[in-house]
Amino acid sequence: MPPANTNVHIPYDLQRKPYHKTVADLVREHVPEKGEVLDIGCGVGHTLVEVQQQRPDLRLVASDMDAKCLAITADRVDLSESIQATADHLFPTERQFDCVIASHVLEHAYHPVDFVRGVMGLLKPGGVAVLAVPNPVRPTVVWSNLFRRHYVNRGHVVAWDRSHWINFLENILDLNVVEYASDFVPLPLVSGLPVFRRLEAGLARLTPWLAFSNIAVVRKESKA
Repeated sequence: MPPANTNVHIPYDLQRKPYHKTVADLVREHVPEKGEVLDIGCGVGHTLVEVQQQRPDLRLVASDMDAKCLAITADRVDLSESIQATADHLFPTERQFDCVIASHVLEHAYHPVDFVRGVMGLLKPGGVAVLAVPNPVRPTVVWSNLFRRHYVNRGHVVAWDRSHWINFLENILDLNVVEYASDFVPLPLVSGLPVFRRLEAGLARLTPWLAFSNIAVVRKESKA
């Protein structure tokens, strides 16, 4: 029986990516004043840095399986708590949050349906989950596949293009998705160059199915 999650961890010198800000923007918009936010798989803390800059009123909890990532995050962010654990060890629990972030984590889960249900169980009624996964049909992946037989992060168990992402959340899990978002469309050979950043962000608004990430905000139903 495989473990609940597998991981090929991010480099400790990972640079900030557009999806870190996109996820933080969604937290800013959807989380109530002085709410508590849990970031599952926080990595080196880029998302929480963005969240704290935009919403200094929020209480931030970082969780990751890697102690060094938690230490790096704690140096960058004023945390209320750090939790070293794999995602599956966080649920079920009696503790609940106003927001749970799972950004570029779900694709590592052996049981993604159970993972998302676990995330929803961590939310207070009316709370939101901000979920982001890499898009396997972004232009840079298609370009790469033209020149090599096999492209994948070896820790990724599953992948969703935008249509399958919507189907997974709405039809398989029957969740209340309040917003879909996208970050940027990476252009082969030039992605990451400052002169193209505005163009890549604009393309994401026009062609979200080609974006680097598929992102959704899901709200837990309030109790009647």
